[in-house]
Amino acid sequence: MKFLILSMAFFFSPQLFAHNLVDVEALNQSLQKSKAGWVAKHNSMNQMSRKEARHFLGLANTPAEDVEFSSNQMESLETLPQSIDWRNKGGKNWVSPILNQASCGSCVAFAAIATLETQINISSGFSNLNVRLSPQSLFSCGGGSCEIGWLPSAAVSHLMKVGVPDEACMPYTAGATGEDVACEARCQNSEKRSLKIANYITPSRSFFNRNAVKKALLKGPLITTLTVYEDFLVYSGGVYKHKSGNRMGGHAVSIVGYDDASQSYLIRNSWGTEWGEKGFARIAYSDSSGIGNSTWGLDVPAQTGAVSVLNPRDYAYFTGNTELKVSSSYSNTDSLVISVFDSQNKALWSATCLGRNCSSPLDTRQLADGRYEVQATALSSRGDQIDSSARQFFYVANQAPRLSVSFSSPDEDLKSPLKGRVEFEIKSASSSVPMSSMEFHFKNTMTGVEVVRTAEVVLEKINMGWRTNLVANGTYEIWFVGKLATNQLNLSAESEHLLVTTKN
Repeated sequence: MKFLILSMAFFFSPQLFAHNLVDVEALNQSLQKSKAGWVAKHNSMNQMSRKEARHFLGLANTPAEDVEFSSNQMESLETLPQSIDWRNKGGKNWVSPILNQASCGSCVAFAAIATLETQINISSGFSNLNVRLSPQSLFSCGGGSCEIGWLPSAAVSHLMKVGVPDEACMPYTAGATGEDVACEARCQNSEKRSLKIANYITPSRSFFNRNAVKKALLKGPLITTLTVYEDFLVYSGGVYKHKSGNRMGGHAVSIVGYDDASQSYLIRNSWGTEWGEKGFARIAYSDSSGIGNSTWGLDVPAQTGAVSVLNPRDYAYFTGNTELKVSSSYSNTDSLVISVFDSQNKALWSATCLGRNCSSPLDTRQLADGRYEVQATALSSRGDQIDSSARQFFYVANQAPRLSVSFSSPDEDLKSPLKGRVEFEIKSASSSVPMSSMEFHFKNTMTGVEVVRTAEVVLEKINMGWRTNLVANGTYEIWFVGKLATNQLNLSAESEHLLVTTKN
């Protein structure tokens, strides 16, 4: 990796270059004047063209920065520590070294590997285990592209189903060339050298849920996504909050801590140690980048093995027949038992099959509509329990539920011109199971362009902030659509449509 670090060296005089993406001197003056709490400095990314700088990102779908969904209902009542920093937990640094993705849109793979390597250290109890895994293999064999990028959901799915080998099996080279590397370039015995995760969690899903993220961080780091603006490229230290500059695109990083005193997440980037605070950054909870709104945590198996639920995953919705899939990596597994539990933790259904991989059909019409959990247990040839998986939850909706959606803005007169951030309160009702998604639609009546923003968690009452300063001034038709989608049903409910005017 040394040649990649050299290619990003930051020792130069900014006066030698005529074109900068960011006027750092003017930015620092503005930051100081507004008491922003962070500083910028010249670096080599500031000397790149916009196209070159975008290659250091790589999230295939840029998070929306104009809309943010949230809910007070999701605030936890439990007491959480004021801060956690996995670089100094119990006097030890559990975080693996900073890497540099360089000129390839492979940020998702680097964020996933950074999270996984650190979680291995934490789960093993050895902070200096020094495991080095291959972001190149994960990216190339999972379907990533230097030009297009990748998605965290695809990365965690690949880590669970296929796994990733050590760095020596497939060293990272795409950053030096900017070109994709074929999966076939990995070592011949990569399957034997690959590590799989036992499970993954999604503490937040396109939804602001700070307490859920903080609670998950107590167990280890998280993959997250954010929108990168030009000023983030030249961040040098302090608590970052977007100040100025155009949007560059979507990016993925690893969250390795938080601090309530400074109201910020601690993130580990993949741009080398010369960027930021030696490769790290503190980003404000309230930053418009969407940091922490979508997160993924990794469950690393014990050294001897793990039992996993492959299907269903959390937030799955079923009508009629589905197939439950589980597996065990314990070598002494003789059979697997799949169990389904109701909301009262009562076992309602089970199936047993021989071997380390089990697939069993489930007719959900045996179950009342509602929320259920599934768990797998591995048994030895003597019938002794070896281990059980973490539970995954799913919803059953065999009868089409009655849906309704309404919204209001308690603090705004929607008949008057809107400016800045406008808060909406959305109320949804479903007769049996929660809706699977909520969409906010806003359509420019002059151009006819319609934009849709989606939340993947729906409660009876949720809030949404619309940053009207990030859209063109004009008249908009706005409305909400609540949806419930299963393997057979595709239902929706639409709110009233309103005409509003933005004037910033």
